[in-house]
Amino acid sequence: MNGSKAIGAIMVSHLKVTGINMLMTDRSAGVFFGILGMLGFSGTLVTTRLAVADFTPLDITCARIVIAGVLGAIYLFLTHQWKLPERRFLLSILVMGLGLAVGYPFFLALALETVPAVHGAVVTGLAPASTAIIAVLRTGERPPLQFWIACLAGFCAILYFAYDAGGGHLSLADGWLFLGMLSLGIAYVEGSRVSRELGSSVTLSWAMLFLTPLAILPVLFQIHEIDTTTISIASWGSMAYLGIVSMFLASVFWYRGLALGGIARIGQINLLLPLVALGWAAIFLGEAVTATAIICAAIVLAAMTICIKARQ
Repeated sequence: MNGSKAIGAIMVSHLKVTGINMLMTDRSAGVFFGILGMLGFSGTLVTTRLAVADFTPLDITCARIVIAGVLGAIYLFLTHQWKLPERRFLLSILVMGLGLAVGYPFFLALALETVPAVHGAVVTGLAPASTAIIAVLRTGERPPLQFWIACLAGFCAILYFAYDAGGGHLSLADGWLFLGMLSLGIAYVEGSRVSRELGSSVTLSWAMLFLTPLAILPVLFQIHEIDTTTISIASWGSMAYLGIVSMFLASVFWYRGLALGGIARIGQINLLLPLVALGWAAIFLGEAVTATAIICAAIVLAAMTICIKARQ
């Protein structure tokens, strides 16, 4: 009898250890995919800033959807996953697509018509905070107190940076950027909920396919009015990046990370996005990085580290 109890205790202990190891594996994988997604997204501001020189915000938004829709269709065909998702997933997939492919890129392009990429990069730091709050309201995630303290510290640093970069005031462009961050937070939360069951690639592919018929009409209507000879190579390359990397590949990695590591926690990796985007803006656009940016970088990096390590 005592032997049976001992064996039972050993089995329970083994299961607990196995469960902890699986949790750590998922969390580590979530961080890995989240970082890949963040790096892909970090080029969005610079490439959007370049693209708005020759394309309108509507052109950029629709082209991103069409490119990602084509890639999604190819992926579903090659993986034999053409079966329409269950009805209970459709609304979340549609909301995800509208936030990720319509709201965010459209508001971002409107803002970057009048402000530099550095300014836009700063305000995008609000995305993790919006993602965490929406995740709490929508999915019931309950991060600990230290998570919220670190999140608030990162948010305040970003907000001050935006205020300082705007010369002591917020502009209409900041309003567009705030709406873009709200759209992004909603898309992240809804998309990650579905990705846990369907997979990130399938979820994103269907979201883009649902929107492609609507997006292709403005593209076809505008294409004959565009003088392709006057469009720079940088603008064409930026459009390709926005459709292939920002809209599809980075999104696949990001939603995979959210599903594995938790929406609120992995969402904080995007606190690094403004800092990486600042680097790209300095390299490719020649925009200056101020001392305020360096101080903000240290605060945001510390906040992100605390948020990721915080236990649910």
